[in-house]
Amino acid sequence: MDTPHIPNTPDCLMQLLENPLFHRILDVMQTGVSITDPTGTIKFFSKSCYTVHGLNPQDSVVGKNIGEVFCTADSGVLKSLETGQATTINSVARNGVEALCRRYPILDGNRVICCVAEVLATTHQNNQLDELLKRLQQLKNKSGYVIGKESSHRGALCTFESLIGDTRVMQKLKKMGRRFARSQEPVLILGESGTGKELLAQAIHTASSRAEGAFVSVNCAALPRELAESELFGYVEGAFTGAKKGGKKGKFELADNGTIFLDEIAELPLHLQAKFLRVLENNEIQKIGMGQSQYSNFRLIAATNRDLPELIRQGQFREDLYHRLNILELRLPSLRQRRGDIPALIAQLIEWICGPQKALSLHLSPEVLKLFMHYPWPGNVRELKNVLAYAYCCMDDNEVELGLQHLPERMFTQPQAPSPAALELKGGMEHGRTGLHAAPEAFSFRRAQGDLERHAIEAALNAAGGNKSRAARTLGIARNTLYLKMKALGLPLHSEKRSRK
Repeated sequence: MDTPHIPNTPDCLMQLLENPLFHRILDVMQTGVSITDPTGTIKFFSKSCYTVHGLNPQDSVVGKNIGEVFCTADSGVLKSLETGQATTINSVARNGVEALCRRYPILDGNRVICCVAEVLATTHQNNQLDELLKRLQQLKNKSGYVIGKESSHRGALCTFESLIGDTRVMQKLKKMGRRFARSQEPVLILGESGTGKELLAQAIHTASSRAEGAFVSVNCAALPRELAESELFGYVEGAFTGAKKGGKKGKFELADNGTIFLDEIAELPLHLQAKFLRVLENNEIQKIGMGQSQYSNFRLIAATNRDLPELIRQGQFREDLYHRLNILELRLPSLRQRRGDIPALIAQLIEWICGPQKALSLHLSPEVLKLFMHYPWPGNVRELKNVLAYAYCCMDDNEVELGLQHLPERMFTQPQAPSPAALELKGGMEHGRTGLHAAPEAFSFRRAQGDLERHAIEAALNAAGGNKSRAARTLGIARNTLYLKMKALGLPLHSEKRSRK
């Protein structure tokens, strides 16, 4: 949506705000409307805004800073004022009322002169709550906004098709993951840190019958001990000092008809493990301060990088909970166990880091690829991504080859990691059962991306009868991007005409 343009902005805006008719027009709307100036000061707050946010109109918020009224000011109105971009995230007032809110910055040339926010519905409107809260939670998950957590995957959940890995161990893992997606039983994902346990959990969710429901991700290690119970199970109004008006939904309740992913499950405090065990038995949750249980139709996926049987022996994890969790087990391989996937992972990660156009011209030197194929990767795929990001930032704007000089020093000090001199002397590679042999020439993103994309593009073009616009829509990319990729892959650009003959 184009942002409005107001000529002679300051004077015009002040005249508008001082016009009683302007106030009367906005005050009759059921949608709440507010206006904030570039300093973050609220200049207008409609009657509906007070109503839907549960605020007293006699306690005027006009003249206050937006942060005094809303907990989400930094990621909402203030972000729109700073970037000049519209934002859609949930809004949380200081009184605990949540709302679905859209912010529109108003520009005068390149200068942002105010931000107009419209609030569509809030948790204060109990008669409209059920359907709106479901949509609000879907929006928070799909847009990547959950308070205190942002999605690391550009707002889109991972699928088995987007999981990189053609080695034997990854093919077996994805096959079992698809089978487990059909079940409603808990899944326990094991693996070292940085192997992509949350991505696998997302893939299971998107392949399941719950794909349209929420995917709620919780890092158990990040939960403050004193707040862990209220975060997971929620609470009712008045349950304790400082409790929000109207109470709060817990993560299990938010995952109703969807999936809850508990990462680092081994870090869950022992006193909560007993309560969690009862929840798993019948999917009934009991909020803090609530005398009765409440049903939530969630599916659980848990993950850990720790040895749970050893923790049981140490008395740090309940054995009965372990047996309740460990029904469908998936073990993610380390990057050392799937070295054959490294070139494909490099191709994907480089595109994420610098964008598809820049990635087409970027390539790795033979020495860097040799190092990557021998390096032990204690941090797994996460470390590979971090190393590539570091190296790209160390390159000059006109450089297209990522060399040893761009890599962090730790790459050459890890045990088992070959030194730069050894890399120059060593020729060729062979990697066990993967059968991967590295060519002596530089590793090119274009070649690796071609192996990954050629089949998908050809299949989409065949299904579309050669129509590139339709094929681009099928692939979820722009038509110009499709042409760029076809040209890079050496695919004929005029196949449409030949296919009709």
